[in-house]
Amino acid sequence: MRAAIPNSVSALAWRRLARLSALVSLVAVSTACGIEKYGSAVYYDGPERTRVVVPPGAPFISQQFSEPVEQGSGGHIGIDIWGALRSPVLAAAPGRVTASFYEPAYGNRIVVDHGRDAAGVRHWTVYKHLKERLAVKGARVARGERIATMGATGALGMMVHLHFEVLEGDDPRYATPRDPQLFWVEGAGRVTCFDPALAIPRGRFVTTYPVACRDG
Repeated sequence: MRAAIPNSVSALAWRRLARLSALVSLVAVSTACGIEKYGSAVYYDGPERTRVVVPPGAPFISQQFSEPVEQGSGGHIGIDIWGALRSPVLAAAPGRVTASFYEPAYGNRIVVDHGRDAAGVRHWTVYKHLKERLAVKGARVARGERIATMGATGALGMMVHLHFEVLEGDDPRYATPRDPQLFWVEGAGRVTCFDPALAIPRGRFVTTYPVACRDG
């Protein structure tokens, strides 16, 4: 004869099952639709100790940049931004698309060459996990131009978000990852939504937010 399971154990099991079910539902929703959250970012502990300021209408930064532990390993060489599935992904600065392709790990990806700044440093931006790639290789893009839509493509996609990188060097395959928080038009840590009326400094590489912000 099987012993009866105590009510307390049964209740605990049901609570755990309910939490697991809620987690599975959250992952399913975030993978299928994305999570919309605005005006904030996860804790930032960059080397510059910069305070991050996110405008109220800017989509949430879910992961910050961290330096690789060794060359090519560890760390998180960009920032991740949450958003709704198929929400606009924008060129962070003017340039030329040098790559637009799909690969298994990071899914749909676009790479933009922004040329050299006044000091001769060449900059690139990289956009990963895209749903659709709207800009093709060789295309010239303007700051704030819609180049893709947000998705969760690739094995590392997991949920809808944009992984955004800034690189310095002559070849993006071997370039140095830089913290995107250091390059906003309005200054380090001051996330800058795209606005065609923005005054852009000459001779410096500066970026605007690579996703569309909402009013307010």
